[in-house]
Amino acid sequence: MQLNRTISEQPDHFIQSLFPQEVGSERLCPFVAPAQPEPVHQGAPPHVCKLGMIIFLISEALLFSGLIAGYIVLRLAAPQWPPSPELPALPKVLTGCNTLVLIASSIAFHMVEVSVKKGKTGRRWLFLTILLGSTFLCGQAYEWTHLYHEGLWFHLGGVYGSSFFVMTGFHGAHVFIGVMLILWCFLRQCMFKSFSQNHHVALDNVGLYWHFVDVVWVFLYTILYLV
Repeated sequence: MQLNRTISEQPDHFIQSLFPQEVGSERLCPFVAPAQPEPVHQGAPPHVCKLGMIIFLISEALLFSGLIAGYIVLRLAAPQWPPSPELPALPKVLTGCNTLVLIASSIAFHMVEVSVKKGKTGRRWLFLTILLGSTFLCGQAYEWTHLYHEGLWFHLGGVYGSSFFVMTGFHGAHVFIGVMLILWCFLRQCMFKSFSQNHHVALDNVGLYWHFVDVVWVFLYTILYLV
């Protein structure tokens, strides 16, 4: 028959019409659906990440505001502050120098951001920020030790001692977390050069956190030591 003759003359075309074969990862059979590419998971857009950090910092600001407001209420209600003249005075000069160290660390991290946006690594400024932040923590630890030996601690001095150590301790924990985040940035920049002119969202968020911690301490130092 004519159909059989056509098939026998062109067997290859007949078979290929039934089972087309294509190169690579394309389909081998018309009855098999082509493979779908796996979805590419991308991170959140930069503005979303920054907004998330801002919302987080607002919540942290509310926490610190609550602590400061509670301290002010306790202080105004007390007939004398400190409640006892036997309690040691807070080291204003030492802590003032420590405050300058923390402000300098904020300036150093700003230089990190400027350097990265200019196409540099900013590793030296990152290291300097870590050094200054660690120096601040050491200064706080020394102050706490000194006050403890002088007779002022969480359970000593009434609400005066407890409020002071809770506020400075809560802030010190934030500084420690900030130093760890900056250390993470430093290690990533040294090993992988993760931050560049076009990729610095995480670095910017760490910077927002660090500057926030510095500003909070200026308020705490003014209220606890100077007023």
